Amino acid sequence: MLGLLDSKRTNTGKAAAEGFEQCREITRHYGTSFYFATQFFPKEVRDAIYAVYAFARIPDEIVDDPNCSDHDEAIRKLDEWRTKWRLAMAAGASSDPVMNAIVKTFKRYGIEPEIGEAFLRSMFMDEEKFTYENYAELEEYMYGSAGVIGLMVTKIVGYSMEDAFPYAIKLGYAFQLTNFLRDIEEDYRDLGRVYMPQDQLRKFGLTNEDIANQIRDDRFVAFMKFQIKRNRELYREALPGIRLLNWRGRLAVKISYVLYKAILTEIERANYNVFAGRVRTNRQQKIMLSLKALAGVYE
Repeated sequence: MLGLLDSKRTNTGKAAAEGFEQCREITRHYGTSFYFATQFFPKEVRDAIYAVYAFARIPDEIVDDPNCSDHDEAIRKLDEWRTKWRLAMAAGASSDPVMNAIVKTFKRYGIEPEIGEAFLRSMFMDEEKFTYENYAELEEYMYGSAGVIGLMVTKIVGYSMEDAFPYAIKLGYAFQLTNFLRDIEEDYRDLGRVYMPQDQLRKFGLTNEDIANQIRDDRFVAFMKFQIKRNRELYREALPGIRLLNWRGRLAVKISYVLYKAILTEIERANYNVFAGRVRTNRQQKIMLSLKALAGVYE
């Protein structure tokens, strides 16, 4: 009898490990800078972060599939995934290894279902809304798509006071806005989306057609300078929250901070030509930036 119990525990442990390993592979495949930073988390925290990343990435891939132009089909698939997640959360487990790792992480770290629901609402928005009139509208989207990810990570890493959560939301916004700036051309070309606020485009004399035509003139450069300045301000405002995190996970968040922020510098180095291909930091830059983060240098 004891042997059977031991065998069951072993099989359960293997199944759980398989789920977290699949989450790790998802993270490694899709998030190069983020995956690099996760290596500085303790293993227990790292596995949970991989599960959260998988929770975000799987529905994100549904709505960001450039080969699927049928929005009704994408919404159907997204609804199926949300239903699967809700049922697994209610049961406390899933036969799907990745979903099981996600549910176990949510339960272990007290990540409320409402936080997951907020993320999924933004994913549905991606199939229903393709432009944002102003920054307030965009921020509503970013709360679900990025702010709540900051909340999840904070719960996993641990924190010294509740003040850490508003900072985490703001850092999520900073990361998301950096992605939007880097991916302006890709988002429009592949997905028909413009995440830049329409009123701010108009302020600089730009339209969605200019983005479609990849116009990079003085207007566009001035617009990008404005957006990068605001993005850097978000990073500055979010920075004090890092010291409120548990020391065991603080370094990895510091490294994520400097790696994402460095993308803005790479956009500037490319003379704001985000139409020429995705800007990114190379491995040597990542290592140097990580050393700076370790030394407490964030600029």
